[in-house]
Amino acid sequence: MRLLGPRLHGVGGGESKIYKVVVRVDTDAGVYGLGEVDDFAGVRDALSYMDGYFRGRDPFRANAIVSEMLYGTQAPNPAGSPRGMMSNQRIAVGMCSPTATPWGPVVWAASGVDIALCDLIGKVLKTPAYTLLGGRFRDSARVYLDRSSPDDITDLGAWRTMAEETAALGFTQMKFDIDFMATECVTDVWNRSLSLRQINRITERLNAVREGAGKDFEVCVDCHMQYNVPDAIRVAEALTHLNLLWLEDPTPITNPDSCAQVRAKCRVPICVGEMFIAEQVRLFVDHQACDILHPDVLFCGGMHELRRIADFAELNHLPIAFHGNGGAIATVAAAHVGVASRNFLGLEYHFIETPWIGEYARRDVPLFRDGKVELTDAPGLGIELDREVCRRHLAPGESLFD
Repeated sequence: MRLLGPRLHGVGGGESKIYKVVVRVDTDAGVYGLGEVDDFAGVRDALSYMDGYFRGRDPFRANAIVSEMLYGTQAPNPAGSPRGMMSNQRIAVGMCSPTATPWGPVVWAASGVDIALCDLIGKVLKTPAYTLLGGRFRDSARVYLDRSSPDDITDLGAWRTMAEETAALGFTQMKFDIDFMATECVTDVWNRSLSLRQINRITERLNAVREGAGKDFEVCVDCHMQYNVPDAIRVAEALTHLNLLWLEDPTPITNPDSCAQVRAKCRVPICVGEMFIAEQVRLFVDHQACDILHPDVLFCGGMHELRRIADFAELNHLPIAFHGNGGAIATVAAAHVGVASRNFLGLEYHFIETPWIGEYARRDVPLFRDGKVELTDAPGLGIELDREVCRRHLAPGESLFD
């Protein structure tokens, strides 16, 4: 089910539109689970493939389903795996993923299905999803807000006010986007460089954020993989006095060596991983390219894979934060993993200014309380769709689940 509505404060400020896609996995016993995927190119096509390939399989085999979708299996393949043409006119591929690679749309689709399976299994067993992941260390998951930038980036008061408002809402951590902080200084949009003028404006604006938030508030910044090695180092050094929690994705994430060069020469912790599967996480850790890992439940393979990455980070004595590109369902799903992970730092949320994104799935407690996602002993994810909110935001041609 595809939802469409306003995004009242987007990346770089301003209003836009946004899609949210809800996944439902049904069983012949009448129990279902809810998940979420991001509306990236190829995801709905991959979901259609999964619908044909895994129909009739055991929903309790969530790990096996995700693994088979990402990596395939050896011949003669697991019992029940389809061969040849499936009922939805897709052709089954058992030897590898449907795109021959374990990342991109196949893992993004599998992520939403795994979330739904965790919800479903928890409902059947009458236990919260976090117990399926080893049990919880804490009762709630800390949330950090991604504020990107105010609409008027030249107004230092707007930066200060945005920080003050975030703290007043009960949050203790927030993030801003380096690449949108001083766009008036960019003269060549194709170049991965940062001018000294741009760095100076970025520094002034983040100084205002620190003033508004206070000295004990955790502030992070995101480079969105935009910059070259020397300029990423230069901007990090210019911001050292702010005692940032991290500098995120300073260079393109296709090369761990460039990120490792930045990490070796700057004093701000380096955070990476929002689009990574577990193998890519291992690659960056092996190359000593990061201080903090930052996977997303929507992109890494779902809740089980996110938990596996958290354990890997813990074994390497690294903290883990969760990138959060999702709405209500993905946020709650990631929170279940967060409370079950010893080294958890915080969970990102992008949409505090856009209420419907946090309201299309409801719980018996608010989504946020005192800057955290509080988890109860409700089975599965402890959520149900708010059908009225969903009905108001149905995308053209979509209908509510029966």
